[in-house]
Formats: sequence, structure tokens, C-alpha cells
Amino acid sequence: MSQNSKARRDARRRTASPRSFRRLGDPLQIQASLTDPSGDTLAAVALRDGEWLLLLDGSTVARTDSAAMALAMLRHVARRHDADSPGGPRLRCSPQLRAAAADEAAVHGRTLDAHLDALEAERRERHAPPAATA
Repeated sequence: MSQNSKARRDARRRTASPRSFRRLGDPLQIQASLTDPSGDTLAAVALRDGEWLLLLDGSTVARTDSAAMALAMLRHVARRHDADSPGGPRLRCSPQLRAAAADEAAVHGRTLDAHLDALEAERRERHAPPAATA
């Protein structure tokens, strides 16, 4: 090995462009978005590798195999923002997400709206403070 090989290797590393981070799996497919009256995105639901992701501030905050659950989570975020802002957020949903959620609701013998309401009621019950015993 030559005396200059380490110096050349170090120089090559300094001038080389950094390798980009390569994410494994399918690209993210945005299926629903929640926007405020000014048009800024508050939250989104995306599909990647058959899994539904809830995105807030560009980060994945929840994952589920259920399209209806993903839509219910996005509706919950919309309700939380609706209470904070006078104009209210706008929810846009892809036909693919709506169809998948409607299929899940049909399996449970409900309409999509009834199923989403049932999921919201289940969430409220799960996060309710424990009842005081007398």
C-alpha cells in the first residue's frame, strides 16, 4: 500500500456526495388529506405496503391494517381542529380509501358513517376516565 493511499481515500470521501437514504418498500400513496381554510395540510392518511398510516407534521403517528380505522382517526383529528378554528378543516378522501372502509363496515353489517361513529364511540369509551366507585 502506498503512503498516499489513505490521504487519497480520505479526500475522495470528503468530495463524494452523501448517499441518499433509501426507504424500503413501496412509495407512500396519500389517500386522504385534512386541510385548514388557508389550504395548509393538517394531517393525511397514506397507504404503504398494504398498511394505512396516519401522518401528522410529516411523521407517521399511527399505523393500522384497517381503512375504516385510518379514516376514523383522520375524522377525529378533524373534529379536534374544528373546535380550534372557526372555518373548520376540509377532509378529502380517495375513492380507494372510501371503498375499503365501506367494505369493512359492510362486514360488520353497518353503513360507513355508522361504522365510523361506532369506532369513535369505542375510542371515547377506551379513553374515558375511570368511573368513581362509591
